[in-house]
Amino acid sequence: MAMRDWSGDATKIFKGKIVSHIEYLTDKECEEMDWSRAPIIVFTDKTWIMAGRDDEGNDAGAFFTSEGEMPTIPVNGR
Repeated sequence: MAMRDWSGDATKIFKGKIVSHIEYLTDKECEEMDWSRAPIIVFTDKTWIMAGRDDEGNDAGAFFTSEGEMPTIPVNGR
């Protein structure tokens, strides 16, 4: 059985999307999910992506960037 092409599949889904804004989970969402405040990238088509600690959804994760002015978009930011 062939391995799934995760990079290729993700590229097909997100290529060409335009970032609308960055937001964080609300306090209510954090409470409901028992998560820290995760940063979320929201696209203009209302889809989104957020980092998690692991693929089981055990908690939020930070985004690391290549931008010198903001090398990390931290968990629990306001």
